[in-house]
Amino acid sequence: MTDQDKPIELVQLTDPHLYADKTAGLYGVNCFQTFEAVVSEALNYPMDLAAVTGDLVHDETEQGYKHLRQVLQRLKVPTHLIPGNHDDAGFIRSEFGQGMINCDKQVVRGGWQVLLLNSQLPGQVGGHLDDKELRWLERRLTKSDSPYSIIFLHHHPVPVGCKWLDPLGLDNPEKLFEVIASHPQVKAVVWGHVHQEFDEVRAGVRLLSTPSTCIQFTPGVEGFELDYLPPGYRWFRLHPDGAFETGVRRLGGVPEGLDPSAEGYGV
Repeated sequence: MTDQDKPIELVQLTDPHLYADKTAGLYGVNCFQTFEAVVSEALNYPMDLAAVTGDLVHDETEQGYKHLRQVLQRLKVPTHLIPGNHDDAGFIRSEFGQGMINCDKQVVRGGWQVLLLNSQLPGQVGGHLDDKELRWLERRLTKSDSPYSIIFLHHHPVPVGCKWLDPLGLDNPEKLFEVIASHPQVKAVVWGHVHQEFDEVRAGVRLLSTPSTCIQFTPGVEGFELDYLPPGYRWFRLHPDGAFETGVRRLGGVPEGLDPSAEGYGV
C-alpha cells in the first residue's frame, strides 16, 4: 500500500480547560490530570495529526498554555489549535505561531483538506463566524485541489438538544451552511464546546461533537447538569475515496472528585 492509498488518522481533543495551577479544575475534577490521561490514551491510536478545538485554558493564563504545550508535545504529530470562548486568541497565535504545535488553519494530506475555523466572539460564551472567516472558508473550498474536506470549529452550529446549552452555540450557522451547500466535498463538520457526543447527518454532511477531556454535560436536559461519564477524545480514519470512520474513546472511569450535583456553569 502506497502513502496515497493509506487512510489519514486524525485525533480531536477538545475543552481541556487548563489552569495556571495544575491542581485546579472544575467541579472537583483536576483538569490537568484528566488532560494528561486522555492524551496518554490517545497515544494508543496511530495518529497522523491532531486538532484541539478550543477552551484550551480556562483562566487564559500564560502558564496554562505552557502546561498545554507540555502535554501536547507528547503526541509528536502536527497538532493544530483553535480558540474557544475561554481562550486568549492573541496569545495562542503568538505562542503557537509555528512548529509542531501550531495555529495553521489548513492541512492538506492524502486527498483530504482539514479546515479549522475560529468561532470565538470575544467577551461572549456563544460563537460567531465573521465575514473574514467565512470568506476564507469559501476560498479554501473553491481553490483546493483536495476532493474531500472536513471542518472543525469550537461552537456548535446546530442545536444539540440541551435547552440551556443550545442558545450558546454559533449565532450565524446559516452562513456556514450556506457556504457548505455549494461545496459537496465537505464530508463533516466537527466541534467541541458542548462536552458531550452528538452525531447527526444534514444534507449529506456528518455533524459531530466530542466529549471534553475534563467534565461532561448531560445530553437532552433543560438545565445545567453534569454527566457521570469519563473524559475522552474522538478519532477519525479518513480514506482516500472520501469515506471516513469515526468514534469516541473514553477513559476507563469517571474522574476522581467529580461532584455531579454541582449547579451552574458558563461553558
